[in-house]
Parts: sequence; structure tokens; C-alpha cells
Amino acid sequence: MRIYKGNPELVFRGRVAPWYGVLSGVVAAAAAVLALQPGMPAFVPAVVLVAAAIFLWPIVVRNRVELYANRLEIVFGWGRTIIPYDHVRDVRRSVGALVPDEFTGHVAAASTDAVFIDAPVDGDAVVSVLGSDHLVAELRRRAGLNAPAPSPATPEPTPASAPPRQR
Repeated sequence: MRIYKGNPELVFRGRVAPWYGVLSGVVAAAAAVLALQPGMPAFVPAVVLVAAAIFLWPIVVRNRVELYANRLEIVFGWGRTIIPYDHVRDVRRSVGALVPDEFTGHVAAASTDAVFIDAPVDGDAVVSVLGSDHLVAELRRRAGLNAPAPSPATPEPTPASAPPRQR
């Protein structure tokens, strides 16, 4: 396990979609329905609520992307993923969860408005944050993905067109 210390330079708060709130409400309603069933032991709805709190609530309160000088850290629920900038090959807005090119085991998105981070060494990631466009621009800058391509208007000099050397 890699443990780094220090304060992040920039933090992007995670985005939580309305469907996630609906899911949490359905689980709470299920616990209430269980509690109203005759003969139901009181611990059963309590266990449902505690289990839901353990699995659903951390995604709401621990959902962010932290940018440091040399790495990004994705904090989502109980997990933390660390990706050095030099491992990032591409950063772009996600076009959807069902696209084969964007399938990843590091889905840290509780919303469909997401950013895809292509980092094959550490595992690609999908994150959903407030200010997705700003995150894309900042990650591309920090990972060196915005380097200007050589302009075709100014070709490299060939030996025939190179200026003569002075001795």
C-alpha cells in the first residue's frame, strides 16, 4: 500500500445523481416496511438500515478527486485510488457507462456526468465531480497531454534546406 502525506493543491467535490438519493430512500422504505411486519424481530430492520448506511452513505460523504503536485487521488466511499500523473495517457469526458473503451474496475461515479481517466498501469478510472470540464483541463495540463503538436506549416529542416554551419 502506498501512503503519501501532504495537502492537496486542488480538490474536486464528487457529484451525486438524484437516482442515488432514490436508491437510498428505497432502502430506508424497505427497512420501514420490514419494521411494520407483524412478528418481525426488531433487529432485522435495524440490520438493513445499518448495512445500507455502511455501503451507501460513504459514497455521499467521501466522494472527491484530490490533485497533488505529482499525483491524483480518487476518494470514493471506503476506497482510495492513487494515480501518478506520468501514468495518465488520456483524460476525457465519458460518453457513457456501457462503452467498451471506458469499461473499468475503478468506477467512482455516482452520476452519469463523468470523466474517464485512461491510466493502464494503475487502472483506468471513471469519476463524477462538480466542474468536470475544469477537471479534464487541469488533469490534461498536469499529465502533459496538452503539449502542442508540431505544426505542419513549419517542417523540420532537411539537410538540403538547413543553413550552413559556421566554423
